[in-house]
Amino acid sequence: MAFPYIILPAVLLALIGVRVIVDWNKLRKAPGPALAGFTDLWRAYQQYNGTMRESLLELHARHGPIVRYGVRCVSISDPEVIKVVYGGRAGFINAESYEVLRGHQNGKDIRTLLSTRDEKQHGALRRSVANAFTLTAALDYEKWIDVTIKDLLENLTKKSKFDLASVIVWYSMDAAARFSFSAPLGCLAAEDDVGGTIQMIRSHLEHWTRWASYPWVESLVHRNPVFKPTIRSPSSIAIAAATKLKERINGAGVSKEGKEVDVAPDLLERFLEASKEYPNLNGPGIVGVLVSTIAAAGDTTAVTIAATLFYVLENPEVLKKLEAELTDAGIHEIPAFAEVSKLPYLNAVLKESMRVFTVTSFPMERLVPTGGAVIAGMYFPEGTTVGCLQAAIHLNKNVFGEDVHVFRPERWLINDREQLRVMEAAHMGFSRGKRNCIGQHIAMLSMKKVIPALINKFKLSLIDPDASLKADHTPNVPILEPIYVKSETKS
Repeated sequence: MAFPYIILPAVLLALIGVRVIVDWNKLRKAPGPALAGFTDLWRAYQQYNGTMRESLLELHARHGPIVRYGVRCVSISDPEVIKVVYGGRAGFINAESYEVLRGHQNGKDIRTLLSTRDEKQHGALRRSVANAFTLTAALDYEKWIDVTIKDLLENLTKKSKFDLASVIVWYSMDAAARFSFSAPLGCLAAEDDVGGTIQMIRSHLEHWTRWASYPWVESLVHRNPVFKPTIRSPSSIAIAAATKLKERINGAGVSKEGKEVDVAPDLLERFLEASKEYPNLNGPGIVGVLVSTIAAAGDTTAVTIAATLFYVLENPEVLKKLEAELTDAGIHEIPAFAEVSKLPYLNAVLKESMRVFTVTSFPMERLVPTGGAVIAGMYFPEGTTVGCLQAAIHLNKNVFGEDVHVFRPERWLINDREQLRVMEAAHMGFSRGKRNCIGQHIAMLSMKKVIPALINKFKLSLIDPDASLKADHTPNVPILEPIYVKSETKS
């Protein structure tokens, strides 16, 4: 009678052992930590502790362009990965880790452009909202950004010192809410995280990091209707977006701030127009895109603006050159995008900042399609998770030179067209291909306006000249530590 109790566990253990060996063998040529070849616990530990970025950079420095960081997960620092994995080739869909990003409202998961893995569904959703994110459309939102920059300048005029990282997040959140549904969140006025929105975004990204290694466990724990965990409650942004949507549908129109900008279109208006042509762009879909747009402004755009200003202030010669370019351009206090969009040195400063300080902390993961794929000279079987850590690409010395860790905008102002082409092809600031950042025109509009506005209006300097740019990389989008600056209004 005891025989079945012995043989069944033995068979189970044998099957598990065979599976482990098979999985290890499939990627045995990819170097990396020994433990990562047998279990995803190594990866989970690194992500949970916010050390994945630095660990992968160290592994690439030691082993080269291909590094294994999980049982079926490979990071590739060769720029070839961009055109193969993120380019136009069909089949490389988002890996299972993106399932963790699904939002929640009224008992249902909300799919966004980032969390939707099915290519047909993603393509349909992206096409339905694409017209709201063109450069022409972005220019229609410029007045909303102008109003928020005015609020920012008025706020800082009263201060002799402040935390740049916090102020820029407040600005970005208010600007995003305005061009999304015509009403600020009120973060600048309150000088605080109104409604816990910023913390909600960070918690959502930390949740992604915490469970990305085991998305099926996350689904079991946090999406099981039996458990009904509190983490699935609607976010404050989702509630605000849903409320604004309901008001528009009921004919309430745009909430007025008593300003000329009230007549400017916003994203919600554009989405409602698009829903007439694309019935699949329903209420939850509109809320999902609005939420993801505001969240992106609260993390990626804000982090990039703050990091750029830090590097400019850290390098007096860069600040001097940028001030000279802005003076020569004769821009207004709140510059029009047309005044700053093509300024060479400002463009170089932004591009270099996005190269040196990337806004992702672990690889952008994709699944190898049927038939497998050869990338950077190595064959990867179907089902392998491959991708690049943006920092590993941007710090590639073969592309950007030996001084890759140095913030040097001048590297983008050379006359060598071939070298420029190579660097441009390796720049991942807004990702690439079908999954690139749909809001990049709005992001660039905001960055190119607010940075000149601050530099022109104030004499800014770091309180600690020896300060370094530090961040918590536990969430996939890093949280900057305070950047304390002194401020004096220019005469």
